[in-house]
Amino acid sequence: MDIQTLLEWTDKQVLEKTSKHLDSLQESILQGIWEHQDYEKIAKDNQRSYDHIKKEAWKLWQLLSDVFQEDIKKSNVRSILETKASSIIYHFVNHHGNNIGSNHINICRENNPYSENNLKKSSNFPDNDHLSPIIDLTKAPELRYNYGPNLEISTLKEWLDNKTRLITIYGLTGIGKTALTLKLVSEIAPQFDYIIYRSLETIPQLIALKDDLKQFFTQSLSTPLPDIIDYLSSYRCLVILDDVQNIFKPGELAGKYLSDCQDYHKFFQQIATTSHHSCLILISWELPRDFVTLKSDKIKTLYLQGLTTEFEEIFKEYCFFIFRANAR
Repeated sequence: MDIQTLLEWTDKQVLEKTSKHLDSLQESILQGIWEHQDYEKIAKDNQRSYDHIKKEAWKLWQLLSDVFQEDIKKSNVRSILETKASSIIYHFVNHHGNNIGSNHINICRENNPYSENNLKKSSNFPDNDHLSPIIDLTKAPELRYNYGPNLEISTLKEWLDNKTRLITIYGLTGIGKTALTLKLVSEIAPQFDYIIYRSLETIPQLIALKDDLKQFFTQSLSTPLPDIIDYLSSYRCLVILDDVQNIFKPGELAGKYLSDCQDYHKFFQQIATTSHHSCLILISWELPRDFVTLKSDKIKTLYLQGLTTEFEEIFKEYCFFIFRANAR
């Protein structure tokens, strides 16, 4: 997330809670911390004393702590604000020109999720263009770069336009699979009613994952639905599951499920073969073995083979930065 977007979003949250905007010095302090500057550098850039900047920064951290109900300080302000902002607006605000606060997200749905009027609110219908999706990216990793425009993004968009139900993005670790997926979210978010990211890093039982997803979906409904597939059928949802390789047996044939994760196979198969307009994106080091036998135009796989030129340049800059830091 760029600093200008974050500053605008933070100022909006402060204004709503205090009826006052951030002043220019407060914004300068935030921007300086974002750019990993110390108080001495911020003081010099603003032609103020070190003690004055330190005092004003302390006041700013107290203000933000009150606004966001968290203990915010210099060491964590960037991560906390970016996580909170990303869970709501992420990068797609840059494509729509407005700042979306948590209190502006549309969560009003009719009580009966199966009613004709409610189904017409699905993103498949033109009259849904004014609605804001309900997004939860709070557990997505903090990315230090943007996955730029490329063929993979265009391919994924085409698959989503064709109502693909199950997409697997796989390749070596660090290749940019998650960055690609989150960049995709930033560009297609308004097409969906719900978007959620979860990681299988801790290998949750499927029942626990389903409960978590249900809790996310039901926050906007007065009447919960029986199963995850019912939400996928009633609304247009994008569910992203990262680190899927953790539910496979290590050291055996690629994509073979762990003994206590066999139900994931049935879950994925259900999503792939049941009629709905939602999509499940799996991010993994390897392709689930059973996907090879599933023949359907609603199932797609994308293999990332290597870094783009943009990523190579970022990686070089990162290595140079690390080298300089270690040489000091």
